Amino acid sequence: MAGTIDFVADPLPEQSKADEPSPESRPAPRAKRQLLLGIGPVTVIAVVLLSVLGSSLPAARAPLSAATETATAEVVRNGVAPDGRGIEISYTDRDGEQQRGLIVLARPEDIPEGAEIGVQYDPAEPGSVYAEGDAAHLTVRNLLFGIVWIGLVLVLCAAITGFRLLSRPRLRRRPATSASARRVRVRRGLSDRSWLVFDHGGTESWVPVYWDEAVSALPRGTPITVHGNIRRDRLVLPVIEGRPIWPSGARRGSAPKGAATQLPPQNPPPRISLLRQVRSDAASLLFAPLFGLLWAYTDESGVSGFLAATALSAGVLFWLPSIYGSDPTGPRDDD
Repeated sequence: MAGTIDFVADPLPEQSKADEPSPESRPAPRAKRQLLLGIGPVTVIAVVLLSVLGSSLPAARAPLSAATETATAEVVRNGVAPDGRGIEISYTDRDGEQQRGLIVLARPEDIPEGAEIGVQYDPAEPGSVYAEGDAAHLTVRNLLFGIVWIGLVLVLCAAITGFRLLSRPRLRRRPATSASARRVRVRRGLSDRSWLVFDHGGTESWVPVYWDEAVSALPRGTPITVHGNIRRDRLVLPVIEGRPIWPSGARRGSAPKGAATQLPPQNPPPRISLLRQVRSDAASLLFAPLFGLLWAYTDESGVSGFLAATALSAGVLFWLPSIYGSDPTGPRDDD
């Protein structure tokens, strides 16, 4: 049977508070180290990609910036080199002279001879001709889109991580109560999460938490300190044996989806390094090439787009477990 929860109107006695280590003497919560480790790779990958794309953009835009004049051109021949994507055109420049040029399309297209298209050309090099949607414009568009998208991903990941690093310690300022809890591990897909379940008056509160050795060692129904109201607050901070156990998500009133396993307390608890936890989370990185293929196909950015998207996806997939709070324990740790 799960333990019951006892709420007290007043803060915990001073003697109970004194049993907890001071903030200065406590080591950094494991959750904090996991968050800092998770944001590292995605930051490095994003900065490198932004540097590469940013340095490539001026060279890609230079020919288009130099093509300051416009004209109406007539298609002379279609399907020429390179790879059948070239179309030879003829146009009259601003001085009234007849000029010829080659437009390289993003992909082979059947454009009939004699068709008229709008072009832009470089007056200093009349043979340098471009049209909207050609390979040169597509390259610039892909570079700009990549810079914006990668920058957005980096800002979003950093903001979420930063918010957690700042907001979780502040939960300790909330009034403290005593509550009985039990630990449950829930598997959904490839992810495992630790939950603390509080029973109160025939109802339950499920709080997802970052895994810690103290979580695995928690005997079922043991009273622990909880900062916040376990009935009403969206976020609460459990404290087990003086260790703040950061919540990895919002409290909920029912069991989450997935296969729940009621685990017995382990004494001594398993000592699992962050490196081992990273290895257990690495299975999700197998999806990175699939996201890379999807990006390259929809964005028409080819091999370079595939490599960039795969690298960024790997960084994000590495970062996600640090946000939802993965549980690195498995069957071999439950014995």
